[in-house]
Amino acid sequence: MDTQREIIFLSNHRVIIDSEILFKYLFMIDRDIDLNNVYAWNYNLLKFMGIWPEERKWNRSSSYLVLLPFLTMMCFACGPQTINLSIIAGDSDLVIENLSNNITFMVSIMKTLTVWINGIPLKSLLGYMANDWDAVTTNIERETMVNTARITRKITIGSTLMVNIVILAFVPARLSSMKNNDIALFLRGYYPYNTSISPNFELTMIGQYVAAIYAANTYTTVDTLVVLLIFHVCGQLSILRQDLGKVDSYDKKNIEMKMQKIVEKHEYINRFAGRIENSFNMMLLFQMLSCTIQICSQFYQVIMSLGENTMEHMILQISFLLIYVAYVMLQLFLYCYMGEKLAAEVLFRKEK
Repeated sequence: MDTQREIIFLSNHRVIIDSEILFKYLFMIDRDIDLNNVYAWNYNLLKFMGIWPEERKWNRSSSYLVLLPFLTMMCFACGPQTINLSIIAGDSDLVIENLSNNITFMVSIMKTLTVWINGIPLKSLLGYMANDWDAVTTNIERETMVNTARITRKITIGSTLMVNIVILAFVPARLSSMKNNDIALFLRGYYPYNTSISPNFELTMIGQYVAAIYAANTYTTVDTLVVLLIFHVCGQLSILRQDLGKVDSYDKKNIEMKMQKIVEKHEYINRFAGRIENSFNMMLLFQMLSCTIQICSQFYQVIMSLGENTMEHMILQISFLLIYVAYVMLQLFLYCYMGEKLAAEVLFRKEK
């Protein structure tokens, strides 16, 4: 027994701890580091948008943080552009320009409401994820979850950087359009006040730019939250497959208990995936449909600007189009990749 004990010193006091307890203690520290590695970017971005999953209560101040991005997007972008559609209905060019910008804000607002309304079920999913990290018992399982976490983190960082590059490309392209087409504001829209006088003009421009930042980051942040959840399911399926592969090594006394745990985990993973689908299915359907309209609208605007404006304007428009289309296609590819990876885990598990 003495050979299984370790002697450590904490605060100059001598403490004797079983090596198994020491391993579990150190493993818990590693688990906390891994969880911080997974959650950090998503946590900060969702907090910035005021939609970190939690129970919404009228007496909880964090429940109202969402009002700032929501009202900014609604009052300075989505609302005025939507109202303006009835005014410019006879001009197809203006309608297409309106839709190319307004749909992005609509999707972002929809994503904001989706995550905010589903605060309780999404919070429970994140809690289950933390429990799954606690349930890891072998280095192989830990390595599987860490590898999944690293992929998730890379996707989150890459998507966030990419969407902010889109914003940086959109600003000069839009300013060039304003200069060449005598557009007063960053986004065309109907406002119930005179936007041509100071300080109304400056405040409206600032509001529109902030709304664009909120919309772009919301668009990506919610996508990366879905990535986080789906890849966790993939990791759990991979661990389940590993457990199934070790069935032959179990003795007859324990095999029934082991198989019962495997069946329970399989049902748990199905419930986890079902809750993800129930929370995001309508949002993803609308996003897929809107992407088609957005890409077509952007291509139309660039084609119509060719030959009618300066070379500098065309270069800015084409540069923005290429960056924007690359971002949208990468987001679509991301969902396709998640679906393929999830299907591969399920099919491979069945083959086993």
